[in-house]
Amino acid sequence: MRTLSKILVTAGVVSVASTAYLLYKLLSSTEEDDSDEDEEKRQSATSKQTIIELEVPAKAAGGIIGRQGSNIKEIQKTTGTRINFKDENNRAKDENEKRTMVIRGTAESAQKAELIIREFVANMPVVLTEQIFVPSSALGRIIGRGGETIRSISRSANAKVYIDRTKDEYREVDREVQITGTREQIDLARTLIEEKLQEEKLFRAKKSVMEANREKRSKLKVDTEDKKREALPLDKAEPVPKTPTHHTENTCSWPSGREYVEVYVSSVANPSTFFVQILTSMSIQLDEMVKDMSQYYSKEREVDLVKLAQVGDLVAAPFDQDTSWYRARVSGYQGDDPEQLDLFYLDYGDSCYLSKSKVRVLQPDFLRIPFQAVECEMAHVCPTDGDSWEEAVVDRFEQMTYSAMWKVLMARLVEIKTLSTGEKIHIVELVDTNGEKDVNVGKKLCEEGLARWCEVKN
Repeated sequence: MRTLSKILVTAGVVSVASTAYLLYKLLSSTEEDDSDEDEEKRQSATSKQTIIELEVPAKAAGGIIGRQGSNIKEIQKTTGTRINFKDENNRAKDENEKRTMVIRGTAESAQKAELIIREFVANMPVVLTEQIFVPSSALGRIIGRGGETIRSISRSANAKVYIDRTKDEYREVDREVQITGTREQIDLARTLIEEKLQEEKLFRAKKSVMEANREKRSKLKVDTEDKKREALPLDKAEPVPKTPTHHTENTCSWPSGREYVEVYVSSVANPSTFFVQILTSMSIQLDEMVKDMSQYYSKEREVDLVKLAQVGDLVAAPFDQDTSWYRARVSGYQGDDPEQLDLFYLDYGDSCYLSKSKVRVLQPDFLRIPFQAVECEMAHVCPTDGDSWEEAVVDRFEQMTYSAMWKVLMARLVEIKTLSTGEKIHIVELVDTNGEKDVNVGKKLCEEGLARWCEVKN
């Protein structure tokens, strides 16, 4: 009995111990499960996507995005985030406005991307816009042919340069130039523009000397007939020679991108046919070349003598009583005499007869610049009787245009017509700005009863 009691007691103890052990294991297991669950919850919370909305200045958006999205792609790759602009379809028009960026990723990666973007905005250079003013006479030099010079300035300074291109550019007034960029970029652009202004100032000084030294040329051949050659039917137009004799490919072209250009009227037949020289750096080069030609041809050389002169040939020739030498083209003969040449002076538009013995072979070195005489016709004016220009009208037109007196007029190109020979006729308006008031030459002729107003015929 006592043994049985021991067994029962022992069994009870064992049972209690087992129960206690099982209870411990259960509780221990529950705690471990709870710990694992807490860890899973913590990891789950950490890996959950975080969304950060960040406002940035609209003007910084382009820099953050980068060329073809290169910058924003690099930020996303480095931080493991996805970034886009919330207002992608409603971009801010004002650079002072804000744009909202949306950053998606883990808390850590999203905050890292936010920090990179904030640092970028904080270190972004300040973009300014400043205005300077330049003389309208310098616009052509600053802009360049087809805008080439101003684009070069913009590229070199990495700044945006905008020039006010209002009408009536023939007036000598200051034009506004806007430069947008950082302080350094603006300063560099200003320096480059100032260099062009100094070039123009030097050119103007040389131009004044050139005008003072140029010979005042007189007209030898008067043509009062109203020859609008582009209006001739093709079967009656000047025949096209088998070999080109007009050398139109080497004639000075009209500047593009400018409403008004400075010109000298160098020769006048009548208001329907006259020639101008466009005032550029080539005007000075032409005078230098004339000096070189005159010096070269002052000595007679066997190699320079012209043995046979054909229509279309280029020659070097003096002009009337002038001791200087010029570039000319043989346009015909006086009567049927091949020894008496009808010469057209390619840089001035003059014509005269000269003995073949007085002309020389034009050396290739003297073809280094284009021919400067540009053939023109006055726009909107016709003879009062519809047939020919009276000599008094031609004289008045020469006076109004300072023909061969080397005073600047402003010319506006209305249109260009091309002859069957390939020659180009420039239909222009002329404005005299040398006096207190600007004078439109065509309108003035009509006001004085010397011409009638007519529309340009297409």
